[in-house]
Amino acid sequence: MNRDKSTRLPANEPKSAEAVLQWVEARTRAKDRFAHVAAKYDSHRAAHGCYDVYPYSNGALLGTLAAAHRARRIVEVGGGLGYSALWFAYGAGPGSLIESVERDPTHAAIAREHFAAARLSDRVKILEGIGAKILPALNESYDLTYFDTDPAESLLDLQQFQRLLKPGGLLISANLFLGQHAPELPGLEKTAEYRERILRDADWLTSFLPDGTAISIKR
Repeated sequence: MNRDKSTRLPANEPKSAEAVLQWVEARTRAKDRFAHVAAKYDSHRAAHGCYDVYPYSNGALLGTLAAAHRARRIVEVGGGLGYSALWFAYGAGPGSLIESVERDPTHAAIAREHFAAARLSDRVKILEGIGAKILPALNESYDLTYFDTDPAESLLDLQQFQRLLKPGGLLISANLFLGQHAPELPGLEKTAEYRERILRDADWLTSFLPDGTAISIKR
């Protein structure tokens, strides 16, 4: 029995869930305009012995969410070497301001170099210190907040995100399931409570992506 040509699968069409994931990962990495920054994280960890600096796995998602939300003011906690902030700045576009909280002075210095190389120093600012101390001192309203830092401060940061976000503002939360990688890491019980709060509390409307990233809207 001959099949109508219109019903035939396109060449190289993924034929399984695993193949779909491989297709997405390959295309996403190939189109990552800041892949050169993400690529530096591995060598930095090896050279400096730090364990806590990793790029988010899908920077384009961060940029897309910033663009879709038309975010003008963004604050992230856990800036690392600047990869996520670069994507936020690119997605949000001209006129936006990204404030990146980073506790490690060495990481902050490298991130500043990356912002300067991308000609984004005027729109991306480093706030050196921990979120639990820096966020309470902020008095602006934000369109988007991003959590990607120490589990031990997660609940304190969540409280501040709720204060700082505008109604309808977007909270993106990464690394809420670090127990799968580092079961002895202090503060895992706090991120467990963080996950429950953004699902349970009436102040948030939350959806989780398959990789564990949480996307929440402040009501």
